[in-house]
Amino acid sequence: MTPSTTTEDFRATKTFTSDPDTVFSALTDIDALTDWWVPAAGGVGAGDTLRFLFGNGELVLLVGEADRPDRVRWDVLACEPVPDWVGTAITFDLAAAGTGTDLRFRHQGLNPGLECFDDCHAGCTHYLASLVDFVDQGTGRPADPDERFAAWRAEHNPS
Repeated sequence: MTPSTTTEDFRATKTFTSDPDTVFSALTDIDALTDWWVPAAGGVGAGDTLRFLFGNGELVLLVGEADRPDRVRWDVLACEPVPDWVGTAITFDLAAAGTGTDLRFRHQGLNPGLECFDDCHAGCTHYLASLVDFVDQGTGRPADPDERFAAWRAEHNPS
């Protein structure tokens, strides 16, 4: 899947005091993803399907890359609450910076031409800051899981 790309794709840069391996782990662990973003289920390795309880629906991603400790890429397969995301790609590029990490985030295809852009820009900004807080301070600012979370997670992560 090759998402459309423009120079206007949403991009952000974050700096962590933690090393790239620690940041990578926060992007590739179901519990960690839930602790800084939204409830997560599924697989986190390249070729796996990763799911998020996203608003009133589900976000379904193909993990296109999970190259420790440098890069994670998710390709959006389905997104019930934000259909504009289908066909886009979310990339986290990690680089050592002294004893910490520089993260370059890009959501390819998420640009000002999409109806959802303003809300998505605000959400991405909040949750990327939550990722930094989670990794460097141990506590993120995720979406509050509601009563649907336990049943949804059990359905997608059978033991």
